[in-house]
Amino acid sequence: MMVRQVATDYPACVAVFRRHGEPDRDSAKFGHLEPLGRFARRQGVPLDALLAELSSAAGVEIGRDDPAEAPAHRPFLAAAMAVTLTLGAGWGLLLLIEIGRGGSLAAAPAARVVAHGEAQLWGFLALFIVGIAASFLPRTAARPRPSRAFLSLLLGALVAGVVGGFVWSLAPRRLPRLGTASGLALLVAALGYLGLIVWQLAGKARATWARFILASAAWMVAWAVVDLALRARAGAAGPGDYSESGRRLLVDLAVLGFAMNSVYGFGQKLLPGLLSAGSPRAGAIEATFVLHNLGAMALAASSVAWPVVFAALGATAIAGGAVAWAVGLRGFRDGRRSAPRPETGPAFLARYVQLAFFWLLAGTALLAGGRIAAAVGGFELPPAYLGATRHALTVGFLTTLILGVGQRLAPILGHDLLAWPGLVVPIFACVAVGNALRVVAELATMAWPVAFRVMPISAAFEVAALGLFVANIARTLWPGRDPLLRTGRATPMTRVATLLAEHPWIEDPLIADGVRYIGRARSVPNELTLHSLAVGERMEPEALVARVNALIAGRPTSPG
Repeated sequence: MMVRQVATDYPACVAVFRRHGEPDRDSAKFGHLEPLGRFARRQGVPLDALLAELSSAAGVEIGRDDPAEAPAHRPFLAAAMAVTLTLGAGWGLLLLIEIGRGGSLAAAPAARVVAHGEAQLWGFLALFIVGIAASFLPRTAARPRPSRAFLSLLLGALVAGVVGGFVWSLAPRRLPRLGTASGLALLVAALGYLGLIVWQLAGKARATWARFILASAAWMVAWAVVDLALRARAGAAGPGDYSESGRRLLVDLAVLGFAMNSVYGFGQKLLPGLLSAGSPRAGAIEATFVLHNLGAMALAASSVAWPVVFAALGATAIAGGAVAWAVGLRGFRDGRRSAPRPETGPAFLARYVQLAFFWLLAGTALLAGGRIAAAVGGFELPPAYLGATRHALTVGFLTTLILGVGQRLAPILGHDLLAWPGLVVPIFACVAVGNALRVVAELATMAWPVAFRVMPISAAFEVAALGLFVANIARTLWPGRDPLLRTGRATPMTRVATLLAEHPWIEDPLIADGVRYIGRARSVPNELTLHSLAVGERMEPEALVARVNALIAGRPTSPG
């Protein structure tokens, strides 16, 4: 906490600060915008002694560093990024190289393909979504944070299920029981996530966004149950023994049930702000909830009964729900009228959302069109067509949206700035080109087998996008030392909180120069930059930065 924040919230503490040298000022509220630890060092007071005095004066306990306060999403996102670069997309690139050389989808063994799919779905999509939920929902629903022990159990179960399932897929005869054990771990994770969601969203079920997320957790449990049953039944034969309907059911439960419900739910809270598109249209969003989940249930039922009829009806309902969601969220609108401030993220991030909406509509159109054509014509859809449809939804829609929203949401959850905004455009270009090449090439293989040679190139673009994204998010979650502390000079991206903590004396001259915010603020958010401060005060950012550097140069050593 900052000195002024404590003095404002607990007026009885003002006398304590005065006794230790904090002056009264006419130009600002009492107390500097300086962390208590820095104040204690500057005044030569032991921090524990200062905290004890403040606690006694305020009549409240001292809040020590609480592990539960640590960002809950960090370990989940770190695990998701590690999995996708290795067992997920990384392994998929190797498989596509085999397919390109062999000129056939059959060139890659079924067990290895299942291993890639399970790693990408459980290890990237599920880990990423669960991590975001663990941090985002307590803030949004105003509920207590989940305990560190619970989150560790959830993360451990997911990682054990992903890694164990991957190893079993490659060596089922040596480790036949690992399939069942890893499936049980995923079921434990799914049940834990369902418990987390029900606890966090208690009393919120009337809100459509909350019902989407509750539905996603229920679908996750169904996905885990089916996955466990298939792994236990396959045993020493491994996932290569899965039937085509079994593999299709797994993908439908994961993508259409869990992932798309999650994105539809969280998207209602996140995308309108990113697009500046206004409030969602409630009727259209409600229609999406009904159509999508009825469609997902019909597609799941098609694996056990009336496959042609249920598949066609389910795919049509899902496509209708996608259109309603795009309409309800005004998905192709960008309402920005001015350049955003640094803490709001690059404006280009809205293009990720618009591209994702395009692939949502294209993917569901392929899904519905293919299922209807198969029902009318009485034929089976080619594997290449099914693969193109899945890729349009998993990479074109889900992954593109995660890459865009992730570069906006990770800084928000960490009260920080995106580390390298210059990577936003290259990441977008790589995922856009890679996904387009993959979908078009898979469809083209049905007429021209030479198109198989293009598929590894598409995967290289997608892995490059994920690699750049991982670098940007990792640096955002674990930032380096602020440049002001390294060079002693401020830039437009210098954080105001860092400047005031390092040079608390600079408040008075800046207030005299007309920076009124510093005089009236109770505390300063970590993500506020000098650029944004200048914009808010209707000053030129370059002029404010120059003034700050001139003040620092005139007094190079801060007090204490």
